[in-house]
Amino acid sequence: MQTNWNFFLKEQKNKQLLLFTLLALGLTLFAFLHFLTFNELRSGRVFNDPVLNLFPPVNVSIFTFLLTYSFCLFGLIVALRSPFLFIKLLQAYTIMTLLRMLCLYLVPLEPPVNIIPLQDVLLHSSFYSGRDNLKDLFFSGHTTTLFLFAFGLENKKLKITFVIVGCVVGMLLMLQHVHYSIDVAAAPVVAYVVLWLQGKMAGKRNRMV
Repeated sequence: MQTNWNFFLKEQKNKQLLLFTLLALGLTLFAFLHFLTFNELRSGRVFNDPVLNLFPPVNVSIFTFLLTYSFCLFGLIVALRSPFLFIKLLQAYTIMTLLRMLCLYLVPLEPPVNIIPLQDVLLHSSFYSGRDNLKDLFFSGHTTTLFLFAFGLENKKLKITFVIVGCVVGMLLMLQHVHYSIDVAAAPVVAYVVLWLQGKMAGKRNRMV
């Protein structure tokens, strides 16, 4: 892995690409932090979800937290072996976050009636500013991130693994009534579109070099 990065960073354009990617991600996450505060104060539409109506909520925060972040960390470790794959996923996550802000703005929703707030230590200490963000809904960031790995990684077994984990996390989020079924169902579609957009943007950039 170190050899791959040493070879990658020998070229000035690759250093610039990495710096640009990290800067874009940092600025996007900073904007997202403030957007979520704004979004919580807005009135949204009430959605009567026929899927959530089938079962009462159950608190499964610990399982959702462990599955999501352990596999995201694993995915990043795998991606780090290839500098271009790592940058691809960072750029895809940046695009996804921008798209989330757009969707949250255009599709404001009130939280499910029986929601049990997700106890996510990392989110509460960062983007949620120590509070329960109940309107961070369409679309599910947890689920979409896992599908970014599923569609972005090259190893077939890892792809299947992340698809399964993404589906499980999506179901856990619905079981706790943290997300509507439409939030979760949209996740794989969004992940596919985001990676397609990233590929188009990367291809255009390469033609300009």
